[in-house]
Amino acid sequence: MKVEIKYAPQSLEDVVYPNKAVEMRLKAYGAGELEGNVMLYGPNGTGKTTMGRLLIQALGGATASVNTKTWDELMGIKDLRQYLLNAGVFASMSDSKKHFMLLNEFDEIKKGASKLWTALDACEDSVMAIITTNHPMDIDRSLRSRFDLIELTAISANNCLQRIQYILRAEGLDLPDAQVLYYLKQIEHMGDLRKYLKKADELLFINRSGLPFPPWTAVTPTLKVI
Repeated sequence: MKVEIKYAPQSLEDVVYPNKAVEMRLKAYGAGELEGNVMLYGPNGTGKTTMGRLLIQALGGATASVNTKTWDELMGIKDLRQYLLNAGVFASMSDSKKHFMLLNEFDEIKKGASKLWTALDACEDSVMAIITTNHPMDIDRSLRSRFDLIELTAISANNCLQRIQYILRAEGLDLPDAQVLYYLKQIEHMGDLRKYLKKADELLFINRSGLPFPPWTAVTPTLKVI
């Protein structure tokens, strides 16, 4: 089984964050210390969808009230405002506490933004929308203004090292941090968490096969806090 699947994050604690500022904000939302709608934006492979899902889990628990309708189905609802108000009321009477909407790749959606933001305004804190997007400026300005925009920048090798080492060691492979960091640095230009996890799969394959690991030179691990 690929490590991307076997070691998929189970909580916000397991997530690889691009920097400390993003980590603090996401965890504050997850703990209920911050309220409102959230827009997670950045390049592919930065964990936007995973963070959105885990944020809902942190707030609403295993039985969170989550929208299951497609965008077209939502837009087909004549009175979206009343529909979401009802969903929020029902959720408030359950362990979920509020109704959640996770809308992925929202920059590809071109119609219906005004219908959504007017409905969200009416619901206040009973409904929380989480949007993920690569291009936030392509989203309607009025809708965008109703969200807390959180930028997820490319993932650095240093930020990913701890998670990759946890996975390797859980699979019985114990390599020095400097060696693993060197391998991760070779693909750092992609900034894609999936590529780092793929590298972990490759190292585990090499280990299982009894093959020599690629040559490497020491790279000093550093943690850049923004």
